[in-house]
Amino acid sequence: MVERADRAAAQARVSCRPAPNGMVYFTVLLPLAQGIGMYAALKHHADTTFDGRSRGQVMTDTAFERITGRSAGTAVPVEVNLVMADTTLAGDDDCPGWLDGYGPVPAGFCRALTGDAVADKGARATLRRLYRHPRSGQLVAMESRARLFPKGLATLIDRRDQTCRTPYCDAPIRHHDHATPDRAGGKTSAENGLGECAACNYAKEAPGWQVSAGTQDGSHTARWVTPTGAVHYSIAPTLPGPPVRRRISDTEGRLSIDLITFDKPDAA
Repeated sequence: MVERADRAAAQARVSCRPAPNGMVYFTVLLPLAQGIGMYAALKHHADTTFDGRSRGQVMTDTAFERITGRSAGTAVPVEVNLVMADTTLAGDDDCPGWLDGYGPVPAGFCRALTGDAVADKGARATLRRLYRHPRSGQLVAMESRARLFPKGLATLIDRRDQTCRTPYCDAPIRHHDHATPDRAGGKTSAENGLGECAACNYAKEAPGWQVSAGTQDGSHTARWVTPTGAVHYSIAPTLPGPPVRRRISDTEGRLSIDLITFDKPDAA
């Protein structure tokens, strides 16, 4: 029993996953005594606080304050990566944004979060321009203030891939690695880089796996070949924003003009 408890304690972790209506499930897996002690402390504080909030609100606010060291009503001095279109920020449309570690969020939430950060004199909110491909809508470049991926390039891969790029896996990104390995001549570049969870990154290094990546028409596509010969593809998601407008070629433009001229009724 003691040995099993020790092994289980080594698996302690904290996780965060989306919940409906702008909420998240913040979960802590930890040893029994610690968990009961934390819950009892939060419960005791809630039972002795009478300010109009529900018991659950007091407990969650107290947990937030004790973990971050700040009151629940103030901004947190950590990096919160929120991606949105400039039209969403300006209020010209209501295209949803993307919040790192959560997923799509409503346009109103994006503007409120940005507005609160700007209004808070103690917060240091910064805006960084991201560039979408004109046809695919995928991230192709980012403002940026070897074998190892530089921080700026790793950040670009995080924003582009959003979650693990291995097919059928959407775990958080933990590693930035080469599709074509460095030892095989693979470049340390956005095109050859992939954001992956630790398990998938280790798995693709096993014998028999083949991974490659490239860009076609602005879409970053990775190709996986398993040891059994099965082939799977993964295409990077598009950035938030209004629909990408399809460009009309000169030939299509001339053709449409000719058709309009041809269909025009004769003058009476």
